[in-house]
Amino acid sequence: MATEWVIALLIAGILLLIAASKSVAGPIRWVGFAAMQMVIGAILLFFTNLVGEMASFHIPINPITALLAGFLRLPGLAALVVIKLWIM
Repeated sequence: MATEWVIALLIAGILLLIAASKSVAGPIRWVGFAAMQMVIGAILLFFTNLVGEMASFHIPINPITALLAGFLRLPGLAALVVIKLWIM
């Protein structure tokens, strides 16, 4: 699926969620919270990749890994490292 379609579907879903809810502040707060967690996860992954560069270790930074590391913090980051070492 093209990136444009994914972005359009996400925006349409958010607008539908806002239209279906009684309050506009609630869904916007949840979207903001998820965005904040994604940024925190991306920062954690960046520093992990920075340290892992010495051992040729790299975890890709994408929305799924950033959300996992952002929501679960260090246990999520440890899970990503273990999964990466176990699969590769």
